[in-house]
Amino acid sequence: MNKVTLPPLLSAAVLAVLLTVQPVQADTNATPLDQIAAVVNSDVVMMSEAQQRAQLLRSASPAAAQLAAPALLKQAVDNLILEKLQLQQAEELGIQIDDVTLNKTIAMIAQRNKLSLPAFQQALQQEGIDYADFREQTRRKLMADALRKREVQRRVQASTAEATEAQAEEQFQAWLQELRNDAYVEYRIPVERSGLTLQ
Repeated sequence: MNKVTLPPLLSAAVLAVLLTVQPVQADTNATPLDQIAAVVNSDVVMMSEAQQRAQLLRSASPAAAQLAAPALLKQAVDNLILEKLQLQQAEELGIQIDDVTLNKTIAMIAQRNKLSLPAFQQALQQEGIDYADFREQTRRKLMADALRKREVQRRVQASTAEATEAQAEEQFQAWLQELRNDAYVEYRIPVERSGLTLQ
């Protein structure tokens, strides 16, 4: 077996570097690192996403506002898991939302709130919502809606003539549950093992 030897100058340089490396000190002012709340197939739900979603759920729903913090966080993570599964499926099917469609949708949301687009952006900022994050959230919602519409229409066409849209919606929810059951999901937050329910 050949032994690898370093030239004397290189050897001295490596030794000097090793001796001058200082131990890493913890910066007490440093921003804490984000953590993974759940793994969803090849994607992840970050803790910051889950906490942000929990705040949205708390402000949007009186029932969610009554939940204890761990239960609300779990509901937020479940919500994000389902969203990521739908986005993964939408991307697999080639469903995309272009900027023109996205801009029109955001303009309609601003108009429904009786605000101009700049005033709407300012209102979001006052609520602590980043406009770029809002745009991406809206794009994801549109993709999930397009997936829902496509799957419901497919189920209506595949069923008998008397099948109603409500039945197709039921079938879509069952399909989402199958999608959730077939996915690789690993929670990184404490959860009760009593079974999962989709919100």
